[in-house]
Order: sequence, then C-alpha cells, then structure tokens
Amino acid sequence: MQIDIKGKINEKKLSYSNTLLPLYEAVVNSIQAIEEGSATKTGIIEIDIIRSTQAKIEFNKTETLPEIVDFHIKDNGIGFNESNFESFNFAHSTYKFTKGGKGIGRFTWLRAFQKAEIESRFKENESWKLRKFNFEQTKTGIEKHTLDNVNGSAERYTIVKLKNLKQDYRKWCNNNIEDIAFKIIEHCFVYFLGSNCPRIIIKDGDKNVVVNDLFNIFTNGQVKNENIKIRENSFKLNIVKLYKSKIDNKIHYCANTREVSNDKISIDIPEFDNYLTDKNGEQFSIAVYVEGEYLDKNVNDERTNIAFVKGNDVDFPDETTQEELRKSITDKLIVEFAEQIEQLSQKRVEKVKEFVNNHPRYKQLLKYRSNDIKRISSTLSDEKMELELFKIQQSLDLEVKQEATEVLKFVSNETDKEDFTQKHQDLFNKIIEVGNSKLSEYVIHRKLVLDLFEKLLNEKATEKAVHNLIFPLQTLSDEIGFEDHNLWMIDDKLAYHKYLASDKKFKAIEPLNSESKERPDLIVFNRPFAFSNDNKPYQSIVLVEFKRPMRDDYTDEENPIAQINRYAREIIDGEAKDKNAREFDFRENTPIYAYIVCDLTKKLKAYAKDGGYRPLPNGDGFFFFNDNYNMYVEIMSFDKILNDSRERNRVLFDKLNLPSV
Repeated sequence: MQIDIKGKINEKKLSYSNTLLPLYEAVVNSIQAIEEGSATKTGIIEIDIIRSTQAKIEFNKTETLPEIVDFHIKDNGIGFNESNFESFNFAHSTYKFTKGGKGIGRFTWLRAFQKAEIESRFKENESWKLRKFNFEQTKTGIEKHTLDNVNGSAERYTIVKLKNLKQDYRKWCNNNIEDIAFKIIEHCFVYFLGSNCPRIIIKDGDKNVVVNDLFNIFTNGQVKNENIKIRENSFKLNIVKLYKSKIDNKIHYCANTREVSNDKISIDIPEFDNYLTDKNGEQFSIAVYVEGEYLDKNVNDERTNIAFVKGNDVDFPDETTQEELRKSITDKLIVEFAEQIEQLSQKRVEKVKEFVNNHPRYKQLLKYRSNDIKRISSTLSDEKMELELFKIQQSLDLEVKQEATEVLKFVSNETDKEDFTQKHQDLFNKIIEVGNSKLSEYVIHRKLVLDLFEKLLNEKATEKAVHNLIFPLQTLSDEIGFEDHNLWMIDDKLAYHKYLASDKKFKAIEPLNSESKERPDLIVFNRPFAFSNDNKPYQSIVLVEFKRPMRDDYTDEENPIAQINRYAREIIDGEAKDKNAREFDFRENTPIYAYIVCDLTKKLKAYAKDGGYRPLPNGDGFFFFNDNYNMYVEIMSFDKILNDSRERNRVLFDKLNLPSV
C-alpha cells in the first residue's frame, strides 16, 4: 500500500500553539540517532536559527528581531543509513516503536515549513556515504535523492534544514533564543535528566546558548523523584525547582519522554500562582514532569494530546482521569512544600484584608468564606480582586437568604422564641453581620460624599456642581440606580419615590401635561396612596430648588421663593397626566413639599421674612406653610444639610463600630 504524502500532510492542521513542534521532533530524532551511535562519548546537537534578514544582529539593542524563517539541526548520530532511510519512507513506521516513535513526527515539519532539506554523512558496511534528499509536500514526499561514496576522513553528521516557515506561523513562533531554549527543555525535559543527554547548542547569529547549561542553572540540581499509583496505573514524578525569571508552576504530562500537555498547579493549589521562596531567600517555581505507561499508551499520533478517560468511566481499574492524576500530584506537593504554601496563603489573606479595609462590604467574607478567600490569587489587580470577592459575596448572600428564611419560620410563634437555641442565635448573628458589612460600605460612601460636599461649599462651587452631587442633571429617576444619587442629604425618604425629573422643563416631565418652559431643579412624585388601586393620585409631590453657594443677587421676580410658588401653580393648574397620557384628578389636598437649598444671605433672609417665613429653631433656615397651594416650604442652608447629614451618618458609624467621622 502506498501513501500519498501530500494528502497525509493536509489531513490535519498544526495548531499555532504548536509552531515549534517540528523543531522538537527534529531534536528528538537527533537525540535518538545519537543513542543509536555517536562519534563521540557525548553526542552534540547544534541548532542554527536563520532569520529573514541575515545582517549582523546586535542583541544589546531593543529593536525587534527579524522573523525566524529556518531552523538547521545538526547532530553526530548514526545518520540516514539504509535502515533509517527506509523507515523515513514509510508512514507509521514501527522502526522506533520501542522508543515511542509513531512514525509520523516528520509530517509536522511540512505542516509548518515549506520543505525540509536533509544531508547525512554516515558509515555503513565499512564504507562512508553521503545521502542528500528533500522532504517536500508532493505525492511521494522524497525529492532530489542522491547517495554517493565519500572519503572516510571527515566527520559523521546529519543536517536537517527546516526551510521557510509558513507566513501564518511566523508571528506564533518564539523569536528569542532563550525562550526557544526553555521550550526545548520543557519538551525534552526527561532527556535532560539523563546522564547521557547530548550537548545541545543553539546559535543565533553571533549569540550561542548551551541548553544543557541553562537546564543546570535554572534547576540547580533540585530534582526529586516520587512515584504514585492510581488503581492499576503507576506514574513517575520528576519534581523540579526552577530558579528562573519566568514562573512555571505546572504539571507537564509526558509521553515517550516528551511533553505533550500541561496543567497549572494553581487549579488545585491557588498559592502556586506565584513564586515560592527557599530557605536562602531565593525565589523559585515548581515544574512536575510526570511519566507513565498509561500516558505512553494514550497519546495521539501527533503527540499533542493524551486521551485521558472521562470522569464517568473511572470505575475501570486500568483507567485514570486527568483530574485525579493532577489531584494525586498536588497532594504530594502540599506535603512537600507545606511551609511555603502557608507563607503564600498568609500573604494572600493579608492582601485581601488590606483590600477589605477599603471595601468593608466584604468584611464578613473573612469570617464566613475564609477558604474561598485563600483561593484568590495574590497577583490580581484591585479591579479583578473585587470581581472575585463579589462572586464570593453573591454566594454568601444567597446562603444567608436561605438560612434567614428558615430562621423566620422557626421564630413564627412565642413557643419557638423560647426555644431559640445557640445554633439559631449564631445563625441570627451571621445574618446581621453580613447585612452590616454592606451597610458599612454605604456609610463610608456617605462620609466621602459629605467631605466632597463640604469642599464644594468652601470653594464656592457652581449651582450645577452642587446639583450634580445630590442628583445628576438632565436625568430621570428611571435612568440611574439607587447608589448613583445622594437625595438622602435632603431627606432619606426621597430615595423611595415613584418618579423624579432633574433639571427638566415642565413640558418634558412625564406625569404632567404642560407647555411651560419653567425648569425646576428637582420635582419628585411620591408613591400612590396605599388605598389607590392604580397609579393615581400621587401621595405627595416634592420640589427642590438649588442655588449657587453664597449667591445674593436675587430680584423680586427671580428669587427661589417666587420660583417655588410658580412651580406649585403650574402643577396645580396644569393638566396632570400619568405615564400613559391619561388625565388624573389632582386632588386639592395633595401635599406639596418644597425645599430651597442655598446659603442664607442677607437678601434671601429679607425675602423670607417679607413672605411670612418663620426661622427654624436653630436659626439655620426658614419654614412656611402656603395654604393656597397646600405646600410646606423649607429654606435649608448648605450648612444645615451638611451638619444634619453628618449627624445621621455618625449614628450609623457608632452602631457599626467604624472610625469616627
């Protein structure tokens, strides 16, 4: 049976994440060729990086390096003798079966590169020969094959040139020589553990890297072997401390001495999202390379995936899931690195505590969700930290809601109240504490708002600035959330209204049918009476008028008292309608509450006294009841709003044991 090589190449696409897989395959072939026979005691593999422009590269500069187009891999192994060449000619060759060879690794070359050029000088039957051929994406695959007798005084070598990396793979190819060296170490890690590992040298222009030296530097000889067994399957673990600038902390699943895939250790041990520290204060990360016959048997032909059994089939004694293998490995790591994990765990919790100090709504998570908090990465930004805490908080809120329902059922009668056990008392305390954590953050938010309000007053800010702080300009109540306004500064009850318009002309206000261009700062329609069976009439209407701090240029026609009276007439005399444009009866006894928020300047006090307004008991405002409009009017100084709001907030601070305002 013949194989169409072009069809074989095209049957699968090499994923971009595996762009360097052709290089790994060539390096492993070289290692195996050296194992079969090397000209020296220690084999040598040289990898030349060929870039798109071969001008002299100055590595101390910051310019982007040219793209890599070729890799040339040279080894002093046994070479392409007749047996090896024959094996190369057959797809799925079993020639290297005992070494885990699938017989198709070379096909990955042509999935990423245009062609491979091979040149091999070897000795066979006491005669030295030189074989050359190309491996191309043609029907037969082998092109330009020659075999010649040569003089025996030269060295033995094989060169594989992976030529012209395809354009769409170039941006996915690691471009830095050290990164490529580390990738080779990761893929061939098990080989590097052996005493006979060939010396691998990467050359990039004038720069050389000995991969074995990097391996020794960054592992520092810190490799520990462990064995685990899951039912009938045995696995060998190589647990390595890596002293390098890039964090690893991964489990590398290997098949036939090569890495196939990996998992983050932090999936099971969240502390492993960062460096660990040894007794000398040096930082390191962990790499676990796991081998086993089960992995060898279940790797796919391309060595890009291991077919672990899924969770519902674990009853078979000769099967293993990836999750339970990972869990068995991490259990070993928890014991091995208990001290470092505890240190990182404390660091993680301290960072969360620091964040919670500024966001007290999450305070109770420290008590009721400590294990979940320990799983939060210590490297998260504040934004991502809050997102993780919010998720945990949502879970706790749901739990508390469910438990609160049970408690309320339990205390439904007097007998149950007498039997309120310590268990239910603890649950009751939990419900209160979780609720208080949210209230704490809201109270602190109020304090910050009042501090800003005081600053605006001291700086004689504009009317718009004050207005915006209390309720955004040119908005309706349906357009903003409860926490986006600060009506509580005037009256806490204002937060629970039916409809509110801010800085809107009367003709644009939904419940009214008016052509007036008058523009009240705030107009509030409160909820209907409890006995009303529809959306009418409104329980009350509230008007708020802001004036610029320290303003004192009022006129007889344009002063806040006259404005409030005009607004009241417009509401009473206009054709009031609901949101469906249906008229409703504005009852004569519907109360109107009006607030004028301003500084009590000389001219304003004169208008108040002329209008029959009476001073408030503490002298920081005036009040008046206008019988004609059934309207209560209160002139409130900015200082009164600030002081009253702070006093109300101070009570909450004391109850919640927060720092004093």
